[in-house]
Amino acid sequence: MMNKETVKTLQDLLVQAAAEYGDKVYMREKCGKEFSDTTFSQLKENCRRVSAFLNECTGGTKTHVAVIGATSAAYLTCYFGTACMGNVSVPLDAQLGVEDLCDHLQRADAEVFFFDKRYVSMLEDIRANCPKIHTYVSMQDVDENGVFCLSEILSNYQPMQWNKIDSESCAAIVYTSGTTGKSKGVMLSHRNLIDNTMCQDGESSTEDVTMTILPIHHVYCFTCDILLGLRYGTTVCVNDSMMRISQNLKLFQPTTLLLVPMIADTIYKKIKAAAAVKPDVSLAEIGRGVFGERLKRIYSGGAYLNPELLKAYREMGYIICQGYGMTECSPRISTGKDDDTNIGDVGTLVNGCTVRIVDGEIWAKSPSVMMGYYNNKEATAEILTEDGWLRTGDLGYVDEKNRVYITGRRKNLIILSNGENVSPEELENKFSGLDWVGDVLVYAEDDGMITAEVYPNPEYVSSNGKDAVSEVFKAHVLAINKTMPPAKNIRRLRLRTLDFDKTTSRKLKREQTTKGEICE
Repeated sequence: MMNKETVKTLQDLLVQAAAEYGDKVYMREKCGKEFSDTTFSQLKENCRRVSAFLNECTGGTKTHVAVIGATSAAYLTCYFGTACMGNVSVPLDAQLGVEDLCDHLQRADAEVFFFDKRYVSMLEDIRANCPKIHTYVSMQDVDENGVFCLSEILSNYQPMQWNKIDSESCAAIVYTSGTTGKSKGVMLSHRNLIDNTMCQDGESSTEDVTMTILPIHHVYCFTCDILLGLRYGTTVCVNDSMMRISQNLKLFQPTTLLLVPMIADTIYKKIKAAAAVKPDVSLAEIGRGVFGERLKRIYSGGAYLNPELLKAYREMGYIICQGYGMTECSPRISTGKDDDTNIGDVGTLVNGCTVRIVDGEIWAKSPSVMMGYYNNKEATAEILTEDGWLRTGDLGYVDEKNRVYITGRRKNLIILSNGENVSPEELENKFSGLDWVGDVLVYAEDDGMITAEVYPNPEYVSSNGKDAVSEVFKAHVLAINKTMPPAKNIRRLRLRTLDFDKTTSRKLKREQTTKGEICE
């Protein structure tokens, strides 16, 4: 069994996974009406071929290699083929436009670029703006001058024997989502990623099947789907489209799922809609029809999970294990467990992670904490103390059972003229799960007035009209204010006709330039 004593680097993890699980299917992808399977052994050998190619095209010097695309065995071959030979992988957000993509490539000092073929149309701009990149590789076959194809590399290169690499060396530069400013490149060492992969025991087994849904460039997905899959010998099935989650759940019949609250909520609303059409069929039965008969557990992270949604899933017979973390901690600080008391908190501290509360802010220390931000000493000094504590920026506390509770973000605190502190997230969460709400943002305007701004659900507006939204908005805020102290009362309401600006990971950018109409 793999553990921290035997696995120190991503190279160790991949090699031992191939040795233990061999010809067992690791990654399963749809290929028309058939499956395309990659075994643990095949992945390792293909990664070694990519390493041989990189060794040749870089002259053996250490380099930064960017990878962009959807989750696939090809993607992992490029990622691990880079990191397992001691180079640095730079996973990039597949939703980036060409301008931001060039910016990320430049700031990461990328010299080699692996990409899905849909990015071929961007190559002219990338070549013009990223002169450091000397090698371009398409993960699918393309006929493009100056571009290598992964299939040719796998056919023409013999597997390279890897030299031992330092666990303290940088394995990846992962960009933050940039909700409150420019994204930063988080340097994660092999030790960081392996510690987070090994921080809990018994989370999965060779009998488990997971369906990976979230974007592969997110460290949440990479650690908890990809790396844990290698550790436990789990088969990882690839969801090829957010529009086909339901069909793919039926196809792959997973035993575990990693979700974010938005997806969990979307699935539940579809189940409720189906139940309305078939009132004689229980939610639990409809749920089994959606998730399949084998699903044992669901993990949720990345955002606030409404306790009512958690309870609704339990009524269907599914426990959602809620966790908490951040890219800078590889990512897990806490993780949920299969019990009936995980409501209100965001899981229990993972093994090896210590937390202390400083002026209401959660500080964390563990071997999973990042090396720092790439080429950004100032930002690194702001978030990492000299003795290794990570200032998470999250407000909250830890109870006597090591369960973590989040109450808001320090950067977002509203400081009133009387010195009172108001967490906008605490108020925003009061709108979670409401059918008429699309998105909500709470903030203080220039006159100090606490304002709730809502972009209503377009379907609700279409069915009920804007005036109805205005009335239900006012009624809901009155109900909220009755439960809160006067200092936290919402004093102004705004309705938007256009959705909020969001990051590519669908998180609201808190600094919005346009405000909605005042709801009188």
